[in-house]
Amino acid sequence: MKHAKIVLGALLLVGCASFGQNGDPLPQITFNHVKAYPLYVASYESVGLEAGSKLETLGGFIADPGQIVHDYLKSRYEAAGSQGKLVAKIRSVDIAHERVDSENAIGAFIGLDQKDHYRVSVILDLSAHGIGGMDWQKQSLTVYRDIYISEHVSLVEREKLEMRAMDHMIDDLDIALRKILNDKFGILSSREAEPEDT
Repeated sequence: MKHAKIVLGALLLVGCASFGQNGDPLPQITFNHVKAYPLYVASYESVGLEAGSKLETLGGFIADPGQIVHDYLKSRYEAAGSQGKLVAKIRSVDIAHERVDSENAIGAFIGLDQKDHYRVSVILDLSAHGIGGMDWQKQSLTVYRDIYISEHVSLVEREKLEMRAMDHMIDDLDIALRKILNDKFGILSSREAEPEDT
């Protein structure tokens, strides 16, 4: 089994806003208006985290990366072929959290201006059955994002920063996944595998 890891960055997918405390808009990542790419398979299935593997949010992190990635997988691709099957399964989602000291020497010395550092990582397992003249192909893909949030920001601003980072991580995933589906599995046209202009 091969393993791919990628970290890129560019805002790509659609967000919409709901309203939180004090009427401030809070972004939510949705995929209602995202173009679904046709896959040259007869069947496509996306599988979220199993019930026993559901992520418990850590250290005040608001977003649910597992649900966001699953919504992306369900909306971004659709079967449009006559043979074979692709399964995209979320193997794991992890949020590592630590407090980091201020970059200012005085602030670090007296314990001020600390930041929350989150590393959000998602591992996907892709399984292709009966395509490209092969009975079985597998590929693993990891994407992650490092997020630094000052202890001084408001709850609303924290939520905005987290959702913006998740939007960027989905963009990373989109680029990497299209490349794998085109180059390894051969079930996505090369034109659709190219990154979109933003």
